[in-house]
Amino acid sequence: MNNITNLKTLLSPRTIAVIGATNKDGSIGRIIFENLLTSGRPLFPVHPKEKEILGVKVFPGIKELPDGIDLAVIVTGAENSVAAALECANKCIPYIIVVAGGFSEIGPQGKELEDRLKEIKVKFGSRILGPNTLGIFVPRERINTIFVEHGDKALAGGGKIAFITQSGSVGIEALGLASNTGFGLRVFVGLGNKCDLDELDFLRYFAEDKDTDCIALYVENLGHGRKFLAAAKEASLVKPVVLLKAGQTPAGARAVMSHTGRLAGSNEVVDGALRQYGILRVFDDEELCDAAKTLVMCPPAKGNRVAIITPGGGYGVMGSDHIETNRGVAGLSMAELSHATRECIREATLPFASCRNPVDLTASTTDEMYGATLDAALDDDGVDIVICAVFFSPPAVSAVLIAEIAQRAAESAKPVIAFTKYGPFTDLYLRRFYDAGVVGFPSISRAVKAARFLVERAGLISAIRE
Repeated sequence: MNNITNLKTLLSPRTIAVIGATNKDGSIGRIIFENLLTSGRPLFPVHPKEKEILGVKVFPGIKELPDGIDLAVIVTGAENSVAAALECANKCIPYIIVVAGGFSEIGPQGKELEDRLKEIKVKFGSRILGPNTLGIFVPRERINTIFVEHGDKALAGGGKIAFITQSGSVGIEALGLASNTGFGLRVFVGLGNKCDLDELDFLRYFAEDKDTDCIALYVENLGHGRKFLAAAKEASLVKPVVLLKAGQTPAGARAVMSHTGRLAGSNEVVDGALRQYGILRVFDDEELCDAAKTLVMCPPAKGNRVAIITPGGGYGVMGSDHIETNRGVAGLSMAELSHATRECIREATLPFASCRNPVDLTASTTDEMYGATLDAALDDDGVDIVICAVFFSPPAVSAVLIAEIAQRAAESAKPVIAFTKYGPFTDLYLRRFYDAGVVGFPSISRAVKAARFLVERAGLISAIRE
């Protein structure tokens, strides 16, 4: 429990010092200071030459800072960052974020600097995030140390996904793209070189965090392997843990070594261990975001039988192929609609609609026909998941259909997944689905993968509870 309390101080600090804050436009020190200024918390910029930054008094050195500061963000070069971290620890600041690169990732000289950071934690007890990190972004707390463009406005509403990444660029680009169509971010944590705080610390914290419903991780090497797996198994019993482990191939493992200065583990060993301990493994950043988003927004899948509803037959065919090819761990099957379900659909739709799964309502469908078909599919005991292919080009389909689908999804215990395309307006309509509470994707393959994530999650939980 002490671990939980302490990390809460990092993610929701009462007072923050910014070492290396500056008035220079476009500089990292200025960007981070401006970001943190919006939090409304007392800020204490430190710079030997500045007197005032954006109306805030500047302190000439760390020793001159008042007592009781919760977090220090150090925005100086590698050598100076080590000296600054030591002064912050002497000042009893409990959490330190070291932004600078130039540590173990560049070789022996940088590793020596990183080892000195590790000694600070051992000697003084201050916890260090980084070095070589973008730090943290907690939308609802308005705590943001990220100095590159990262979709912060689109993510400002917050959410239930804790996103922990060893690579800042992977995390930022993945979230930036995901935010276009809606992504509920609880917190972003950039681990960087993990000289102290690592994936195990944050996994344990977010496992018990009531504001987190899913933990998504990108790692290139796993520290504390057995402890991590044990903690992940415990966490998985109450919320999904999704992991993207890079460095699967020999070339990838060599790239991990050059990127982080550490070795990556055997892919076969990692893959088997993750499944055994209830961790859902994904294989790229898009899947990481899609899986986390799906698992947070959809109810659990009680089976693997999928029904597809579409106004365009071709997408039903492709969806069926994706389902029955069964790529990945979790097997899916096309649901066999009951006679009663087919009759309900037949009565509600046009004579030339196809009432078997995949259901093809044709481009002559209306909002009402689509809603009645979805009702029938959700009422069928032989259907576990419904994928709704929704296109707004048919003349009798309107944006009202989004609300109609959302209402039915909210009232059903079965997952409903949307797939939509509408030319240059695709992201806009996917965002409308997200805002209405329906998870959606711009391709049928991603929609089917989302169904597979739900089924795989159910299988993992069943296995670890046995």
